[in-house]
Amino acid sequence: MKKTVLIVCALFFSLYGQTLYAAEQSLPAEGRFSAVPQIMGGYEAASGDWPWMTAILKASESDLYTAQYCGGVLIAPTWVLTAGHCVEGKSASDMQVAVGAYDLNNWTGTRIPVKRIVKHPAYVDFHANDIALLELNTASGQQSIAIFSGASMQGIDAKLLGQMTTLVGWGLADTPTSWYYPEKLRQINLPVVADSYCNYAYGVTLSGSQFCAGYAVAKDACSGDSGGPMMLMVDGQWVHVGLVSYGAGCEEQNGYYGVYTRSSAYVDFIKQYVPAAQFTSKVSKDLPWLMLLLHKRG
Repeated sequence: MKKTVLIVCALFFSLYGQTLYAAEQSLPAEGRFSAVPQIMGGYEAASGDWPWMTAILKASESDLYTAQYCGGVLIAPTWVLTAGHCVEGKSASDMQVAVGAYDLNNWTGTRIPVKRIVKHPAYVDFHANDIALLELNTASGQQSIAIFSGASMQGIDAKLLGQMTTLVGWGLADTPTSWYYPEKLRQINLPVVADSYCNYAYGVTLSGSQFCAGYAVAKDACSGDSGGPMMLMVDGQWVHVGLVSYGAGCEEQNGYYGVYTRSSAYVDFIKQYVPAAQFTSKVSKDLPWLMLLLHKRG
């Protein structure tokens, strides 16, 4: 079975771990859960639906299924976005990526070596600035995904509260009787909820660069989903709005609200290294043509 890269805070759990109440949208009356970065309750994705999805791999493992330990997304031909804790303690030579992977046991693409790791300069652990960029040794021909900047033609609230997002990954999944790591990519829809749900669960105060999403039970990101993309349809296209940072262990808590790193909080950081990355905007790309048309008619 694959090893997870999730950071287990054993002392925190021994002090605060409690049984989760089952009622959806109810907060635990007391106590906290162990803060463990980590798809249960989801379903199998269709091949080709998420071309920018990237499996983060241990270079030393030849088997793709065994090598995958985190997720990420292609945001430019030579750049992948993932979680900071997915690269902690690693050098570029320790990592490879499989861009556009779907079935980890039946994939014929090329594993691309990582040329450089750019972890956020203020990264501490999964509690703060949990984001990193991977520069690839060679360009990928797969489609990349745009990033939600906080602005959009639709006028979507930058905080995303109440939005139903889609998360994809190869993390721990469930059946009625057992847990397993899937070969094929899975997905799940999760709503963005008030920060208070995660604040209570993990004994933290979320910052503006984080948000809370999920349900009180049965649906969640799990071990192996770290760094994976949370996406939303904005202005007619899928965009990256967040990435998996941490949450409650799925096997222990049967799914719960999770904490995600907010993409829009890191626009400047991403632009600094990836000028080719695409971001949402309030201005329509068709506006200059529209103005020209109106001018001619006038």
